[in-house]
Amino acid sequence: MLKYPLAILAICSLLISCGDKKEVNRLSQENEKLKNEIEQLKKEMYSAKASANSANFLAAQLKGIKTRIITNYGNMVAEFYPETAPITVASFIIRAESGFYDGTQFHRIIPGFMIQGGDPNSKDNDPSNDGMGGPVLNIPHEFNTIEHTPGVLSMARISNKAAGAGSQFFIMHATTPHLNQEYTAFGRVIHGMDVVQKIASVPTNKKDPKLQDHPLKPVIIKRMEVYRD
Repeated sequence: MLKYPLAILAICSLLISCGDKKEVNRLSQENEKLKNEIEQLKKEMYSAKASANSANFLAAQLKGIKTRIITNYGNMVAEFYPETAPITVASFIIRAESGFYDGTQFHRIIPGFMIQGGDPNSKDNDPSNDGMGGPVLNIPHEFNTIEHTPGVLSMARISNKAAGAGSQFFIMHATTPHLNQEYTAFGRVIHGMDVVQKIASVPTNKKDPKLQDHPLKPVIIKRMEVYRD
């Protein structure tokens, strides 16, 4: 009479035991997964901290540096915002100091908007390739809250944001809100806005679509002088 109830109890005991093992295994796997996630978060935290320290160090080194942009239309002096765009500012200053921008042109001029330059292609005698050149290595964007108002320096880019920014930059001639947080603003003209106005007023090509907004006469960046106050 007790044979079958004992068998049933044994089976139930076995099922409970198996269920416990499955639960233990599940909890063990969840625990291991959680440990791995914690380790990954620690690594990311340390990496973020290292990046922040590097950015802060770079910003401190760049503080107070200015550049004088000497053109055939006059001179402009720009200050920078390394706290908000340290990589962009460092890249611009290094290129300016090395002579990269010397002899380039403001190849795209749109009054009531901006003047754009910094393309190494603009050093040659072929205006059709202006706007298509740049350095071998691009830098990441550093979009920020600086507004695109007259005199602000900002980095040009292509539509693909993942491509980063090259060497081309523009100087704002007017307030243009739709550029905010879509382009990396990194400095401002503090002396020579009259020169920006002169350059923005030069006659540009309106007939040839390939040379749209290209100045009829070259607007040349003779050189840039980098200095610290």
